[in-house]
Amino acid sequence: MQLLQNKLLPWLLLLFMAICFSFSYSHNQQLSIKYRQLEDDKQELIEIIDYKNNELLELGDQYHANEQKLIEQKNQLQAVDALNRQYQQQLEQLINENQQLLMWSDTDLPDVIKRLYTRPEIKGSEDYKNWMSSRNALLSPHE
Repeated sequence: MQLLQNKLLPWLLLLFMAICFSFSYSHNQQLSIKYRQLEDDKQELIEIIDYKNNELLELGDQYHANEQKLIEQKNQLQAVDALNRQYQQQLEQLINENQQLLMWSDTDLPDVIKRLYTRPEIKGSEDYKNWMSSRNALLSPHE
């Protein structure tokens, strides 16, 4: 039995070591595969983070551009609002002026203006000459 043990024991040990080596090799292969997968995942995550970071930077730039446009539009709106107030004031002045003109047009013309309309009908240059000479005729030196 001793002999059997002496002959079998090295083979058993060798078999046990082969199994351990095989298990260790298989385990190392799995770890290597997992490590490569983790490295790939890590690289993919880095690329995703870079992509998202670039998107955030672009969004930040767009935000600042939109803020600038909003400020410009507010300034334009203020200018248009001031112009609108000015037009409204002019419109009110014209409405008031129109009412004053309507009231004035309902009144009688002054006598001086009425006399301008009391001239005879002039049909030619001779009529005009006679009318002009008969208006404010000067007294002759004898008179």
